[in-house]
Amino acid sequence: MAKSNEFYKGTSRRRRSRILIPAAVLVFIIAVLVVLFYGMQKYAVITKDDVKVRPAILGETPEVEAGDTGITLELETVDVEIDFDDPDYGAVERIADGVVQPIRAIFVAQENLNVEALTGYADRLVTGNALVIEMKPRSGVIQWYSESEIALAYGLSGTLPEDVEKKLKELHDDKGVWLAAQISICRDELFASRSTIVTLRNAATGGNYVDEGGSWLDAYSLDVRQYTIDMITELYAMGFDEVILSDVAHPVLTAEEGQTPITLSYTRDMSTPPSAVNAVCSFAVSVAREFKDRPDEKVLSIYVDSKRALVGTDTNNGQNAPLFFKLYDRVYFRTDRYEYNFNIDDVTSYVGPGAVVDRFVPVVYNYLPDNPGQISWVLVDLET
Repeated sequence: MAKSNEFYKGTSRRRRSRILIPAAVLVFIIAVLVVLFYGMQKYAVITKDDVKVRPAILGETPEVEAGDTGITLELETVDVEIDFDDPDYGAVERIADGVVQPIRAIFVAQENLNVEALTGYADRLVTGNALVIEMKPRSGVIQWYSESEIALAYGLSGTLPEDVEKKLKELHDDKGVWLAAQISICRDELFASRSTIVTLRNAATGGNYVDEGGSWLDAYSLDVRQYTIDMITELYAMGFDEVILSDVAHPVLTAEEGQTPITLSYTRDMSTPPSAVNAVCSFAVSVAREFKDRPDEKVLSIYVDSKRALVGTDTNNGQNAPLFFKLYDRVYFRTDRYEYNFNIDDVTSYVGPGAVVDRFVPVVYNYLPDNPGQISWVLVDLET
């Protein structure tokens, strides 16, 4: 009986070698082809009829032969630097049609928002026809219950007393008083204290930027813009005829002699260097465009805070009255009875459609300008 073999006989090494050699050659050929494919692309010459590869000789750049109508592609690695031009706000499309009635108003500060004070102010409207009510002061507490997601998330709402709400409706509906709501935008202590993602920050310390007037919100912030849009929408729905945006501005950065100027950090990364002008003007454009198709009877207005901004671009606070008159129905300016005549001369040339005395509104203290029955104005009472 034959003896069985207890061990498996493996494949011979010679046979395995015959398989590995062709495989290695094939891998080598593929690698060479890949290198040639990518390495020769820069010598490709594309014509209308075909594609040719003309490698350079002795480092010379391949050229297209006579009669060829093609392009020589040289895919060399280059350093690219992209420069972005600053936005041209002079080319912004006009939104405001200039059709507004005159406003002759008494200013009602937030602390006077009660039935007794409202009644007294309304009784004083002899030549006047309106009340400008501070519905959001620089403290940041809005004077009504807001359903804005941002207001709810950060607890920014107050409550308008029922008797005050009833009084405002009576003045508006029964006595024909024009009601304008004034809201502070970039000066907001409450929002700044509850969210650091919407504030301007001191780049050196990382903390909120604060000056003698308090904290500043960043006009670049998308949350600040949405919050503004939400407030305007709600105020219109509450029955206000006009909403006036105040403090749409950038802080004016100054440094005493020998001190290092303050550098600010903003809430967004942008393709162009951040600046006061871009922050404020882009805010003004984006908010105004949201209300381009608002009902005709609703008015949207804005403040200008410097004489420089009144005649052009103020690079310090970022405001630009010629742009604002394109976007907003009225522009408000704090002045006095004597300066007003010079102010109105400054703006007349670029106000655009509508009466300049109705679209440019002086905010004066204690004393009205001359001819108060012929112009618009807001009177603010100050104790002397």
